[in-house]
Amino acid sequence: MPKSILVAVLLVVAPLASANEQIMEAFRSTIGSWEGELYYLDYQSGQRFGIPMRAEVEATPDGATLIRNLTWTDPGNLVYAVVLSTIDRDTGELVEAYFRNGKAEYLRYDMARANIESATKWKIEFEQDGTDANRPARIRITTERDGNRLTGKKSVRFLDEDSEQFFERNGSDLRLVEVAEQ
Repeated sequence: MPKSILVAVLLVVAPLASANEQIMEAFRSTIGSWEGELYYLDYQSGQRFGIPMRAEVEATPDGATLIRNLTWTDPGNLVYAVVLSTIDRDTGELVEAYFRNGKAEYLRYDMARANIESATKWKIEFEQDGTDANRPARIRITTERDGNRLTGKKSVRFLDEDSEQFFERNGSDLRLVEVAEQ
């Protein structure tokens, strides 16, 4: 490979790798125990409902994958879920595998925006085209850390409507209970 092409490739790949690592560093800053609320919008009534939630967050030994063990109460019983998350080092996409009740989902989101001020103050947004309520939709996943508060939300914009507005579909509002050793 000619030197000029190699330099051009490195100039494109190096910033992406650096940005990916900054995002993973931000995500790794969530390692620990979190408690708070999982909430969702009921489409029929438009009412917001909240239920208690707990998240235990750890990373694989190489730090490349985040493991979130989630527990929440669904009226009458406990629900357990596991989410594996990583940033694809080649594309910069958020890649997640979600496991709950013997079922799994595999999701990929494009990087939309990231504002990382420090390990404990940042906001990262990913987006993808998909479906919500059996309708085509643009889906935005926003994760924000502000000190000992961690919020996540899923916002939706239906593609079969003229509106450019996103509305909040569900999310979580958690407080740090214990920092895990890394």
